[in-house]
Amino acid sequence: MLQYNRFSPRQLRLALLLTLCCAGMLPAEFRQGGHHQLPDGVVAVDGPGCYDRSGVTYMLTGDVSSPASGIFLGCDVTLDLNGYTLSYADGGYGHVPNYGFENGLEGWDVSRAPGAKIESTREVHVFIGEKIMRLAAGDEIVSGWVYLPEAERSYFAMCGVLTWKMEVSVFVEDEQGNSVRVVTDYGDTTLVSCPVERRKPRLGGGFVTAHLQGLPAGKYRVRVRADTDCLVDQIDIRPALDVGVGIVGSILPQVHNDHLYQGEHAAFRDYAAADSPTRPAAGIPVVRGGGTVTIRNGTIRSGARGVFSWGVQSTADSVKVILDNVRVISSGINTNAVDIPSGTITDCRFDIDTPFIINRHKSEHAVMLRGLQPSEVSYSEFFGGQGNLTFFGPKSSIHHNLFVNRQTITNHYCVMARGDGSWVFANRFEPEIGSGLEIFRHKNIDVFDNEFHIEAAPPSCEYGHEEYSTTAIRIADYNAKPGDPGGCWGNRIYNNRMYITGRDYPEYPDYIPMAWAVFYSCSGGDNYFFGNEIVVNHRDPGSKAEASAFYIGGGSIGGYFEGNRVTSNVPAAWIGTPYGGAKGAVLAGNEFIRADNAPADYEPFRLGFTPLNTAVASDIEFRSNIFTGSGFGTVATEQQHSYNVYSTLIVKVSGTGGEPLAGREVTVTARNGEEVFSAITCVKGRVSVELLSFSFADGKRGRTARYTVRAGGRKEKITLEANSTVKLVLSK
Repeated sequence: MLQYNRFSPRQLRLALLLTLCCAGMLPAEFRQGGHHQLPDGVVAVDGPGCYDRSGVTYMLTGDVSSPASGIFLGCDVTLDLNGYTLSYADGGYGHVPNYGFENGLEGWDVSRAPGAKIESTREVHVFIGEKIMRLAAGDEIVSGWVYLPEAERSYFAMCGVLTWKMEVSVFVEDEQGNSVRVVTDYGDTTLVSCPVERRKPRLGGGFVTAHLQGLPAGKYRVRVRADTDCLVDQIDIRPALDVGVGIVGSILPQVHNDHLYQGEHAAFRDYAAADSPTRPAAGIPVVRGGGTVTIRNGTIRSGARGVFSWGVQSTADSVKVILDNVRVISSGINTNAVDIPSGTITDCRFDIDTPFIINRHKSEHAVMLRGLQPSEVSYSEFFGGQGNLTFFGPKSSIHHNLFVNRQTITNHYCVMARGDGSWVFANRFEPEIGSGLEIFRHKNIDVFDNEFHIEAAPPSCEYGHEEYSTTAIRIADYNAKPGDPGGCWGNRIYNNRMYITGRDYPEYPDYIPMAWAVFYSCSGGDNYFFGNEIVVNHRDPGSKAEASAFYIGGGSIGGYFEGNRVTSNVPAAWIGTPYGGAKGAVLAGNEFIRADNAPADYEPFRLGFTPLNTAVASDIEFRSNIFTGSGFGTVATEQQHSYNVYSTLIVKVSGTGGEPLAGREVTVTARNGEEVFSAITCVKGRVSVELLSFSFADGKRGRTARYTVRAGGRKEKITLEANSTVKLVLSK
């Protein structure tokens, strides 16, 4: 059995850090400070613009507002917000009237849409709000007018489309009724950005967007044509591509609808030179080489409910961004807080209201640390967003944060851990909706001393009529072959506290909510889960809803689950699941406690899923687990499961006076007389060995093993059903 009782120097240093924290020696969370007079040598900032003198500290002298992007910084500067608010996209932008159909057809011309019908998201298909529009193929609808107050800048005309099988075309018309046509130069090619025709989202739904740029201010409206039968929502024109603070290393101009579905990254499109879409315009500071930029002490907020914007964005790959005591507030679609290569984020708060994103297959979290340099995020609070934090830098450190995600799209966890060799510790994960942390095809990440509170989620746009999982921790590599460099292995999950709540949503009769502590689907190599405290409380056991501590399947191979303490009122581990089969998992030395509210038919393990032929638990090892309130038992399908159950045998050798006898030989022989163990007692007169109790294969349980224990001429026979102790008393 594996043991995890030795600590590396790195862990000892961590223990010191945690001790200092508990002693109150480390600060925490955003503090709204007062305003200060400018010290000598500090440069005043009283409006938007470019501030790029190396080595200079710039300080706001009042609130600053811009109808587009706010401030651009050079390298090695400090921006002190001085307790004030920097507002970007603050241009009095409006919306298409009734863009979400919450007021039915009000404001919409449906004269060319005989199939147009308002339907309920609760009854038909979950998206944003309570209402959606159903269109038949060939239907065209036209919005009311929206005034765009800022000329030349970028806007997105957008249409939410609820599934990947639905196609629409998005047109924009000016106040003379003319169709707007925008052709965008991308350097190596040109594309028609508006209109966009016959486009659809990917799996999970999303938005079709038409990029508007170079238009005069004025009134505009959206016309949407259904190219298939479809469900649509959130049809609007919004300011796009704004930043509160920008650090420009390069222009990333790929903002066409197709780019966004190809996973391209975009930045600073509106600040490109007129003759080159990839070169910054004159006057925009261009940051080359290494250095730092510090932003501190205040609030950055979006003034519009926009689309595709950022509070802080940097494309200076070698520049470290330091955010200290900064709050970012934004709302809209893909309206995120921070998008930088790497940095240090401390004592910050991020309030991001983004109910959906354009393409759920692209990682667009509230805070994105895209580079391969290590980052540190600590003592900060994350609220909302479609995912709170993604980091890519190896050996990053994420600690002492609060993550309150509001995840309504698939696979946008509170934290996406993508930096090999990183630490994630002492955080609290408490999503309003959604899951905790994911490690996907990454290695040697330590996740420890965190607390997770996870509850089964209501239906989502992608999963509204089938099963859908939320989990504290997900580790996956999607059927990687053992040893595959793209596999996921060496990750260690330990000393965490996980509180999992299962529940049903009976008002959705064909929706199956699921909740787990660990969702494990790795085959590239082993990962380790040990010393965790897990409580699973299924509010509605016996309903269609599912919950468990360990959900192991999806073609997983191996995985060690050892020394965890699981209290549950439903089976604590489900091995071989609707996600797929599991092979070679080891569950060792765990304590499985039957909760007081467990039903009478409680068993600690569940094996298999009949509707899926591959959902088989094979070659599973159950080693020396402890059961409180029950014994070993399974709820198993009739599929061809196989497993071995091992138990620990402790032999105590003592004299007639009860004194332990050291140095005595103890042997154990099997039923057939074969010697399977021999050892000498320690100073406490003890030896221990883990032995096979029974096997299960081909639909049958084998006989429970019988052993004979001998020491000093004494012997005792034992049937090893569970962990057991044999006492032998010797006369000499």
